[in-house]
Amino acid sequence: MLPHSQYARSENTVLALFLALAGMTAFTPIFAAGKIADGLLPVAVLVWLRFMGGAFTILTVAKFKRVKLHNRVSPLWKLHLMRAFCGVAGLGCSIYAASVLPLADATAIGLTKGIIAIVLAGLILKEIITGRHWVAGSLCAVGAYLVVRSVDTDASEAEFAISGVLAALVGAVFMACEVLIMRYIAQREDTVTILAYVNVFATVLLTGPVLWIIVSQDIAWQSLVAFAWLGPLAIVGQSLNISAFRRAGAATLAPVYYGSVVLSAMFGFVFWGEVPAPIAAFGALLIIAGGAILTLPASFRKTKQVS
Repeated sequence: MLPHSQYARSENTVLALFLALAGMTAFTPIFAAGKIADGLLPVAVLVWLRFMGGAFTILTVAKFKRVKLHNRVSPLWKLHLMRAFCGVAGLGCSIYAASVLPLADATAIGLTKGIIAIVLAGLILKEIITGRHWVAGSLCAVGAYLVVRSVDTDASEAEFAISGVLAALVGAVFMACEVLIMRYIAQREDTVTILAYVNVFATVLLTGPVLWIIVSQDIAWQSLVAFAWLGPLAIVGQSLNISAFRRAGAATLAPVYYGSVVLSAMFGFVFWGEVPAPIAAFGALLIIAGGAILTLPASFRKTKQVS
């Protein structure tokens, strides 16, 4: 972190939590895109629509704000490219998992990214990991595990369930890496530049293969237009996430994102009638408790002494 950077913000955990919650809300229907499409579009096409729409949206914003992206090359372009790769892989895995599993359960499994991000934040970003972080992360992890255990999978769907679980776990690894990259670059570059690079890079990576899929499967343009909302909504969610990471460390925010399982459960109930089992509800309470621990006043925190 660069305290003197013009893009850095004063640490504000409460505001960061609010921004992270808003970002999670924006991304909930995006992760559910596979279930919403219900086979209408392949996962790769949905991911492409999300990033292509995001690129178009943020480039339009850049023009409106007169941010001359073409006149400068980011010194962190390699990190942007790495983040684009992680974002594409993570989103693709998450969308697939949510298409074959109940939305809340797919989200809960993917939330192992929180524990991964906490460990990586300490090892790579050298952030101070306190007991508070570990307690919050542990509570959230147990809560997510209980939500997953509540799933009653039919034997005929066992193969799809296993593939969904594996996809969610792989997606969690990619997303944890993306979280750390976002935390690093959020302190060093403006929001428009960050979003422009990741969305344009991801679009370039996907356009060739996806156009082949569209042509080979004779996908109608009306189906593509029906999911054009993915890109703009993702830009809103990403902007909120970047603002959150400018005000709190990756280790602090990682457990908070466990709250997305609650949002996913609500979304799944409203649109598909997915009712959480009692054990899942208890798991949700643990998740909320883990997030609440992060809001403890500074006077209750124990800071690790650095020799």
